[in-house]
Amino acid sequence: EPSNEQSNFGRMKFWDETYAKEEKFSWYCSNFEDLYPFWSELVPVDNNNNNKILLPGIGNDASMVQMYDYGYHNLVAFDYAPEGVAQAKKLFGEERLANGVDISVADARNLSYNDGEFDAVLEKGTLDAIYLSGGDDKKLGSKYLDMAIGEMHRVLKTGGIFFSVSAACTDAIQESFDRSIEKWEVIRDGDFYLTEDGYASNNIDATIFAFKKI
Repeated sequence: EPSNEQSNFGRMKFWDETYAKEEKFSWYCSNFEDLYPFWSELVPVDNNNNNKILLPGIGNDASMVQMYDYGYHNLVAFDYAPEGVAQAKKLFGEERLANGVDISVADARNLSYNDGEFDAVLEKGTLDAIYLSGGDDKKLGSKYLDMAIGEMHRVLKTGGIFFSVSAACTDAIQESFDRSIEKWEVIRDGDFYLTEDGYASNNIDATIFAFKKI
């Protein structure tokens, strides 16, 4: 882990303390309703719950609870910080946890999930935090990003969707995907996008990227 002089974002203690102070916090898109038109075009609700979805860096993001309530029940979530996992479990509650939601401690750069286990990944701000954990060392931040994106690619099924919502580090994220572009098909490149139902991406308080695993 970096020292607190280098970066707070890669320190488990920082995240534990942050999560303990706030019951709910979303980096971007605090209401899943705002994100739903863009997400559901690529990953529609599966009434049979066959689509297994990975949520990196879940923390105390209440919008992911709303995602469950929209019909996405087969959710696997993780956070780097134990307190983030504890807060997420409180937000989801016993009933949801007993009906399809699994939440555990994990490091996005080194996951224990099986190859090709997931149909889709939805991350909001986690890649930003991973890059920022490198502090002033941009090469280190980029290395961490490459590691995390490589792991997301590994655990996705072929044809699976990686959906990323970012604002702080969009250039670094784009560059990381560009370095492994032979593994991905670009679905949403971060530019303005209008859904078939007329929802405009510039109404979202962040940038949307989406890639399909080749």
